[in-house]
Amino acid sequence: MESAQRYRAFISYSHSDEKWAGWLHRALEAYRVPSRLVGRETSFGPAPASFRPIFLDRGDLAAAADLKARVGGALERSDFLIVVCSPAAAHSRWVNDEILEFKRLHGEARVLSVVVAGEPLASEWRGHEQLECFPRALRFRLGSDGALSDEPAEPVAADLRPGRDGRRASVLKLAAGMLGVGLDEFVRRDAQRRHNRLIVLLAASLVGTVAMSALTFVAVAERNEAQAQRNEAQSQRAQAEGLIEFMLGDLKDKLEPVGRLDVLDAVGKRAMAYYAAQGQRGLDAASLGRRARVLHLMGDLKQRRGDLAGALNLFEEAAKSTGQVLAQRPNDPQLIFDHAQSLYWVGALAQKRGQMAEARTEFEAYRNLALRLIQLDPTNDAWREESADASFDLGVVKLKTHRADEAAANFNEALAIFQDRAAKAPDDSDRQFELAQGHGWLADVELARGRPEAAVSHRLTERTIYQAMLSKAPSDATANYSMAVNRRKLAAILLDQGRPQAAAQELAAGAAVVERLIALEPASATYREEGADTYVALAGAELAAGQPAAAAASRALELAAGLAHEDPGHVKWRMQLGQARLLQMEIAAAGVASPGARAAALAPARAEAAELLQLAAAQPNDRSLAAVAAQAGLLAGDSAALAGRDDEARLSWSKAQAVLDAARAAGPDPLDAESQALNVKLRTRLGATSIAARRAALSRPGVS
Repeated sequence: MESAQRYRAFISYSHSDEKWAGWLHRALEAYRVPSRLVGRETSFGPAPASFRPIFLDRGDLAAAADLKARVGGALERSDFLIVVCSPAAAHSRWVNDEILEFKRLHGEARVLSVVVAGEPLASEWRGHEQLECFPRALRFRLGSDGALSDEPAEPVAADLRPGRDGRRASVLKLAAGMLGVGLDEFVRRDAQRRHNRLIVLLAASLVGTVAMSALTFVAVAERNEAQAQRNEAQSQRAQAEGLIEFMLGDLKDKLEPVGRLDVLDAVGKRAMAYYAAQGQRGLDAASLGRRARVLHLMGDLKQRRGDLAGALNLFEEAAKSTGQVLAQRPNDPQLIFDHAQSLYWVGALAQKRGQMAEARTEFEAYRNLALRLIQLDPTNDAWREESADASFDLGVVKLKTHRADEAAANFNEALAIFQDRAAKAPDDSDRQFELAQGHGWLADVELARGRPEAAVSHRLTERTIYQAMLSKAPSDATANYSMAVNRRKLAAILLDQGRPQAAAQELAAGAAVVERLIALEPASATYREEGADTYVALAGAELAAGQPAAAAASRALELAAGLAHEDPGHVKWRMQLGQARLLQMEIAAAGVASPGARAAALAPARAEAAELLQLAAAQPNDRSLAAVAAQAGLLAGDSAALAGRDDEARLSWSKAQAVLDAARAAGPDPLDAESQALNVKLRTRLGATSIAARRAALSRPGVS
């Protein structure tokens, strides 16, 4: 009898969503848990063999006067609640009451949801409230009194809307939530990770399928018996190649925005094992190109985690392979494209390591291949877009080597194409993102040309695009990361304009975003590097605003030290470590009054300056490094002056001035505002009528 029946789940829905609820009921009851999981002890008890029975509520029955009378004890006897979410459900009294009752009986953790229409959390977007699909009881947690609080909940949601998770994947996601088996291997216990259980399960499924396909092919090929067996081997190989193509396309596109590097890494390793089992001799041109793309993916994952040497090995292996194939068929557009991608990745890594000459060489070769594609097929929009990407990358290197006018030409060439394809695909996040990036880099160009107002205009346009992207996909890791960078860049302009408090507010907001990204993917060197930059800038802004800066400086040092330890030869990471250490010294010196105590607080700058000045001399194009090295030299000289070592002070200041002069001579662009201010400080110290007068000035608190 129903009164004694227990249910694995209770499906709650609005009457208008009855069709979806019925389908979901049938799909979940038909699902069979993999045998290797059945009986395993989980946080929800032993994993069952199936999810039967599931209680299907009968919708909004207006005649029912009482919730308990309508559903009996089914809510109490159900292990999970699954809410079918739509605008109708969000406005349904009965659905909301069922959620409240279930939460009071069983808590928050056992409530799952599936979106069939509307937009999650649209009630938070002004003008879009009518699209909200989550009932209020789903959006907020219960308080200790059993009533809804103002604390936001974090609904676990599959997505059945067109172009989203799809039916099979949605069932997998809900099954994962009800099983509670092995999820800690893939998902952190927060809303972001739980939102991605579908993708994790799908990736795990693909890993197994690819591996089985590879093993089947090898076994069949070795037997090499009948034609039927050879046909089977070809079929298995086609299946494996198709799954790898899916990994490189749709799966990668779903995993990257939410920062799931671990899952991509697992799938990529299986794909490489598949190719290793066959050897390159048995691969045709298409398979070799696909193998190169897997190498590109694996290399990208390594560099994001800070393993730049490992990334370079993979990129160079890919370039060698694509180059050899292209040499045999030099006019094959696909082979040209494959090799162009290999050159891009080698160049991108060189740029990341601060090797700008090598990066420019690779990017110029990349652009030449893109132009060659256009010559072969002038009507192909994809080749035109590839040339835009190549021009963009080349512009980045030119800007970083202080050729702002040349960089502007490259960026404007790329931006025209970016604008065209973004206008044609307003819902394509990739197209919108590249347009935003174009504006971001043009902002840097305008700043380098001494036009801050134009730079601000481009930054605000860039921000508007990211905001639109995040309104549609709040968990998009790429858009969140880029928004944090945007905040840091705008803060730098605010600081130059003498508005340190406004700059600190921007940076604090950016730091909060970066911390969420680091929590999502702790191994990501990209997120940690941005975190170090943001906290260095935040501490500097707080110092300028007269606010406590110790916490920001400490976090900057923690992040920078971790990165520099992973790759001591990485110029940017060593520079960040220097910045963080110098900030710690400045904060310590600002907290003491006597000349001797200030000299002691700044004394570590001597060793820091010796290393950074040497590093800067070997990297004359890196003006950021020159500024940090000069700052170290300035502080080391101040320490010596405060301690009465006049000759040492002048020598240290002179070396710092020489580094800035070399940076100015490296390119036609003027020094940035920070370097110009540092230049003034050094010339003031070196031009003092007497070192004693300068020492007396340095002894006053607040002097820098």
